[in-house]
Amino acid sequence: MADLAVWTNVGLAKVTDLLASISVITPHWIGWGVLAAAAADPLDTVLESEGAEARTVGTVSQQTSGGGVTNDTYRVVGLITCAGSDKTIKEVGLFSALTNGTLSMRGTFSDINVSVGDTITFTINNVFTR
Repeated sequence: MADLAVWTNVGLAKVTDLLASISVITPHWIGWGVLAAAAADPLDTVLESEGAEARTVGTVSQQTSGGGVTNDTYRVVGLITCAGSDKTIKEVGLFSALTNGTLSMRGTFSDINVSVGDTITFTINNVFTR
């Protein structure tokens, strides 16, 4: 779905932090954005315009992407429901907290128009390769 998604510098640091078992705060809160004039960039620290809807707690799992390496994928799945007014979703972010928190991954994509009550289930696969 994403035209471009990148791990931010802070997000990459969090991955190595997790691998080194220094912290237990994993990025698994998902938020969407309604303005994505710029493509995702490793220096991003926020979504361009995060939607008014609350971030959702994603379900985290390890997956195997088919590249021959078991559990090479960090997957987060979460559903967000449009509230308040119709809008156009243009970006998604993976955060380390429900509010505030660190933006670990940002993806931008073609417009998705949603009406009040519509939902989007985001499946964010972060595949680690050699």
